Amino acid sequence: MTTGKKLILTFGQKSANQQKRFLFSHSTLSFLSRWTVLGFLTVLSYGCSKGSEDLKILFAGDLMLDRGTRINIESNSIDYPFNDVKNLLNSSDVTIANFECVACDTSLKPINKKFTFRANPEWLTSLHNNGVTYLNLANNHSLDFGEEGIKQTANYLKQYRIKSIGYYPDNNSKYLPTIIEMKGNRIAVFSSTFLKQNNNSVNNENAFALSDRIKIFKKTHPSFLIFVCLHWGIEMELKPTLLQIEQAHLIINAGADAIIGHHPHVVQTIEVFKNKYIFYSIGNFIFDNNSAPSNRGIFTDFSLSKGKIASVQIIPFNIVRSKPQLMNIVESVNFMNEISSISQTINFKQNYGNWKIL
Repeated sequence: MTTGKKLILTFGQKSANQQKRFLFSHSTLSFLSRWTVLGFLTVLSYGCSKGSEDLKILFAGDLMLDRGTRINIESNSIDYPFNDVKNLLNSSDVTIANFECVACDTSLKPINKKFTFRANPEWLTSLHNNGVTYLNLANNHSLDFGEEGIKQTANYLKQYRIKSIGYYPDNNSKYLPTIIEMKGNRIAVFSSTFLKQNNNSVNNENAFALSDRIKIFKKTHPSFLIFVCLHWGIEMELKPTLLQIEQAHLIINAGADAIIGHHPHVVQTIEVFKNKYIFYSIGNFIFDNNSAPSNRGIFTDFSLSKGKIASVQIIPFNIVRSKPQLMNIVESVNFMNEISSISQTINFKQNYGNWKIL
């Protein structure tokens, strides 16, 4: 920070010819810091309209509707967690989150493990109404209530018009990607959990098998953009392991255009590798963690045009009593400065509540 009337912030690679600077007057920061979340949503929904010619895909992290989140829902309503982000979610054509629980009947018993999470099935209608269109089931909680639990979850998702990713009850469709075709764009979404599961109905193939599958698909479907959802990594670590970096590069080299990770419950390093995007972990979305760094997350907003990724924006938020709330400008600047310090291969351009990857 400099003295005087200007605050200069630097993000990204640290070489002189690559530094990106952002200038705000102290009076502007003081004003913006008092913006409400509603103010941010007004800006964001204007820039992410479903009426746009571009296809908007929004990725969100871990969504868990039990434990402390259940208490907050039952004390308020099932719509409560979405109150401050529903306009943003509904302004995207596609919203994909990781479903960190199951939605099944109370008659089912949990398996023998430390943490098991169950949502009330009827709550899924609120997820749909608030803009969630796809839920990833390839994670370490999809089998918390056994095979019947995940079967019921998939059936309830279908009933409430939410599509599942990463669940394959039919061996004839084993580990095929989810296909999305909208606005002249063709997308394949692959998903896997690298955390060992004792049931093959949830995709848990390793990086080599997944990469081979992507190569085969890309060869026969060259016009498709490929997104990969990975449930992996070490909880509460801010950086990926060297093995994860190797796995991510292997998957990108196989033909993936972007990797979106979750499971660590914190936002981790962001990398641009061969002009492709790697989000090692985007953190929590709706969760009951109340302290930093696990009470902060990001949305990743991809804008697609004519079969290419036109732009990628990051939208950071805090989680307060299980409810995501978009950061004010000061919080956003400070948080993205932290992310920049562990993300040496990228630069950001700030635009109010959004951060565009350059």
